[in-house]
Amino acid sequence: MADLSSSSTTTTVVELQYEAYVPMAVKCIKSICLSARSTWKLDSIAVVHRLGPVPVGETSVFIAVSSVHRVDALDACKYVIDEIKASVPIWKKEVYSNGEVWKENSEFMERKMEFGKGVQSKSGGCCGGKVRVMV
Repeated sequence: MADLSSSSTTTTVVELQYEAYVPMAVKCIKSICLSARSTWKLDSIAVVHRLGPVPVGETSVFIAVSSVHRVDALDACKYVIDEIKASVPIWKKEVYSNGEVWKENSEFMERKMEFGKGVQSKSGGCCGGKVRVMV
């Protein structure tokens, strides 16, 4: 279990719960993957994001990138996870031993502020079970 400090109290997270608008999430993730493929020399990309309850310590996002060159694969993988966190409509609730809270996605909020200033993302700003995408 993860312990999160909040002010002077410690709250124990027992699980995370993810929800998504799946059709839009799939569309956004495909757009991100296509952007990565056009930026780096990649063979394929696979992304799986779990939905529903996920116990603390378990994997919630799986990204596989294949490329002849490891630097391309690693750079693309970092780009994909950063873009997913910043622009895909997937929401996370932290469930504690004594309650629950929907968490604000700080990466998404930062991106939203950038859009207000006219900054565009590489993936085109696509934003508005499991989500699986293979490109």
